[in-house]
Amino acid sequence: MKKSILLCTVLAAALSAHSQTTDNLKMVDSTTTFSKLTTPPTRGTLIKTSNLHYYEINDKVSQKPSLGQPGIVVYMDGKKYKMKIQGIDKLLACNKVEDVIESKIDGDFTGWDGTTTFKLINQQEWKQDMSTSTVMAHLYRPAVLIYRSSEGYKMKVEGVNEDPIIVKKTK
Repeated sequence: MKKSILLCTVLAAALSAHSQTTDNLKMVDSTTTFSKLTTPPTRGTLIKTSNLHYYEINDKVSQKPSLGQPGIVVYMDGKKYKMKIQGIDKLLACNKVEDVIESKIDGDFTGWDGTTTFKLINQQEWKQDMSTSTVMAHLYRPAVLIYRSSEGYKMKVEGVNEDPIIVKKTK
């Protein structure tokens, strides 16, 4: 009960602090982040909310949120989404992401080289679709998020500080 009252208070404060910039926007989601934000979100950052929706940030951000799990309010501006993250001064352009797969790499992960196939513990296989980058890493069973974007399916590997890569399903 105390947690929900605190969340409502935090979100109400976020709304009132930016009412002049949100008057013509429709609020569609208000929550906190599912996991901690320890660095400023960058273009392409996926944010999972407590009510299990995903949003991809489309703006550059220089501020770090003031809290590890900040309050978030998502608005609609016509057909576009805008996100207010507690502790970040500006509204951020974002996309609501659908068709998200959460899994883990099955076994050792050593990175990718442009033609890498990724076997997941959910029995799916995905292959790097573009040979634009090479990344070396040494992780065991890192979590992955695969999601549909306007560019195709993207995969983000936990523990790898690189932009998501484009992948296609093979199995």
